[in-house]
Amino acid sequence: MKRLPSLILATSLLASPLLAQTAAPRTAVNQPLATAVLNFQTADDTVNKQGADVATLLEADLSASPNAIMVERQDVDKILGEHELGISGLVSADTAAKIGSLTGAQVLVTGRLFAVGTQNMIVAKIISTETSRVYGVTATVNDPANLAASVQELSDKIDKVLGSNHDVLVAHQETADQRLARLRSLVGPPPLPTVTVNITERDYTQLTIDPAAQTEMMKTLDQLGYTVIDASNINKKADLLISGEAFSELGARQGNLVSSLGRIELKVTRTSSGELLWTDRETRVAVDLGSRTAGKEALQKGAQILLERLVPKLTR
Repeated sequence: MKRLPSLILATSLLASPLLAQTAAPRTAVNQPLATAVLNFQTADDTVNKQGADVATLLEADLSASPNAIMVERQDVDKILGEHELGISGLVSADTAAKIGSLTGAQVLVTGRLFAVGTQNMIVAKIISTETSRVYGVTATVNDPANLAASVQELSDKIDKVLGSNHDVLVAHQETADQRLARLRSLVGPPPLPTVTVNITERDYTQLTIDPAAQTEMMKTLDQLGYTVIDASNINKKADLLISGEAFSELGARQGNLVSSLGRIELKVTRTSSGELLWTDRETRVAVDLGSRTAGKEALQKGAQILLERLVPKLTR
C-alpha cells in the first residue's frame, strides 16, 4: 500500500454562512486541532504569488500555536491533487468534508487576497470539516513589502478563533452506548451474515504488529450481533470477508502532545464467489501523549467511521 506523507509542524480550515456565535470558553483539556492551510485565492494576476506567500507564512506562524497541530500544505496539495479536488479559496461544504476525510484535518484555513483602493486586504476563512462551521477574520496589507506583519496579525486572530471556539469546530462526541445504539439501527434484517475481519496493520514507529482497526471492527460487529469468525479458523469459512490494509505514522510533536495519522483501506468480498461487494478508505488524525497510543487511536477512529458506511452494506 502506498504510504502517505507525514504530518509535520508548520503554520496555520466546511463552508456555511458566516455566523456569529459565542462558544464555550476554552479549557485546559482541549487538544490542538489538526489544521490545514490551503492556498489563498487572488483576484488579480499581479498578486498571485502573494496569495501563495500568505498561505506559506500563515502555515509557519500557526505552527507555534498551542491550538493547532499542522497538516503540511505540500502533503495536502499532493493528496488532493491525486483525487482531483480543487483547493482554492472557494471551498464548498462538500469539498471541505472530503478534504477533512482525506487528510485528517479538522480545520481548514483558506481565503482571498484582494485590493481595496490603494490597499490590499486578506480575508481568511476558518472552516470546520466536522461541523461545517465557518469563521472569518481579516487583516490589511498596508505595506506589500512587509507582508509578514499582516500575516502575523491574521495568524493571531485565527489562533484566537481556534482557542475560543474549540467546541464549535469539533463534532459532538457520542458515548460508546449511544454510538452502538445508532449503529444497531443500521443493521439489516436477519439472518445476519457471518463475517471475518482480516486487516494487515503496521505502525511506522515500531517493528511489531499491533492491530487497532481490526480489533475495533471485530469488537463492534460482535456487539451488533454478527457472528465473527477469526481469520485463523481454517475449519469454518465466513459468508463475508472484510479485508484490507492500515497504517499509522508519526505526525507532529507539540509540547507533551504527539499527533499520528492513520489510514485504512478496506474491501468486502463474498467468500463463496469472490465477488467484490464494497470498497472504501478513511484517513484520521489523533493526538495523545505517546505516538503509539495516538497511532492506535487514529486507526480506531478510522475504523469507527468506516463501520458507519459498512454496516448498511452487510446483508446476505
